Amino acid sequence: MKRFLILLAAALCLTACHDPEKEARERQVVLVYFAANNSLSAEGISDYSWLKESWQPKEKDRERILLVYRHFRDQTPTLTRLCRDRRGQLVEEVIRDYPYETNSADPQTLATVLDDAAQAWPAARNGLILWSHASGFLPPGYYSNPKEQVPGASPLSFAEDMGQEMDLLDLRRVLSKRHYEFILFDCCLMANVEVAYELRNTADYLVFSPTEILSDGFPYESIIQPIFEMGTEEAMRLACRNYMNLYYAQSGVYQSATISLVKTAALEALAAACRPIFQNHRDRILTIDRSDIQPYFRFDKHWFYDIDDFTGRVATDAEYRAFISALDQAVIYKDATDAFLSITIKNYSGLSIYIPRPGYTVLNNYYKTLEWNRATGLVQ
Repeated sequence: MKRFLILLAAALCLTACHDPEKEARERQVVLVYFAANNSLSAEGISDYSWLKESWQPKEKDRERILLVYRHFRDQTPTLTRLCRDRRGQLVEEVIRDYPYETNSADPQTLATVLDDAAQAWPAARNGLILWSHASGFLPPGYYSNPKEQVPGASPLSFAEDMGQEMDLLDLRRVLSKRHYEFILFDCCLMANVEVAYELRNTADYLVFSPTEILSDGFPYESIIQPIFEMGTEEAMRLACRNYMNLYYAQSGVYQSATISLVKTAALEALAAACRPIFQNHRDRILTIDRSDIQPYFRFDKHWFYDIDDFTGRVATDAEYRAFISALDQAVIYKDATDAFLSITIKNYSGLSIYIPRPGYTVLNNYYKTLEWNRATGLVQ
């Protein structure tokens, strides 16, 4: 009888100790989304290998969870938990395999993966790393073939898979289902003020680059552990520093990198500071000489200019002081090498912006649908 009571007490203790709701409140989940069923597949496989070599949470740790969705060429997409067993060996615990024909640039795929991750490991704290091709706020196909007669143009934000590209508004809708402590974009040209403002309510912090990103991407072996062991802002600052250190250590054209950390809570104030500038100096904006403004593009892809260098040329002194104060509150970390490939970096604010061109009817009409334009009236 005594033995029975002891066993009963132990069982009750185990039941009480395992509280799924309490665990979810205390849990931190980081998901890396490799949409690499494209020309970057080899680079994605390499980065995943580095990720597997990095620090991992312990297998029995239910508060720190690292998940990876990976979709490489000629491979079945998989959602996996990475962790270490008690001997320190890597464990790749498959949560779900997806159909071979899955398109990772389809917003429904991203939504499904995020839902699967949340169902397997519900958490109050979530972080997201998005890895793929990208071209900022531009309409699908516009970056490679900028024809004004592009029918039904809608914004490309993140991912490319078999010719399909993900729409920025769809990305926002998918991400809005839950809130993220951070979203880190390991993809090109995403540090636009337009993208940041569109996603301002989905995450506390955004890490991204206004230029392209070289194929080595982020140094996953040095950024994963701090994400789980530091405060979010501190960890994101360190991720930015480690990213830049990787490229500062290179030579020649490979010493090419730009990075920005944005605190999204400050973006409303930045829009409020920009609105009177755009309204009061519309004629100047439409006729400004762009050739001397800091670019973040190559190959005449002239849709990405430095927001500070641009705004400072059209604003009054009082308007500019209000603007730069707001910008400094929004962009809380920024760094750039002296050049990015063929681009000389002289003025670096950390964010790019589109400078309207009167003849770009399709692009301007699309731009009017963005929340940044609704808040600032840049394009009329």
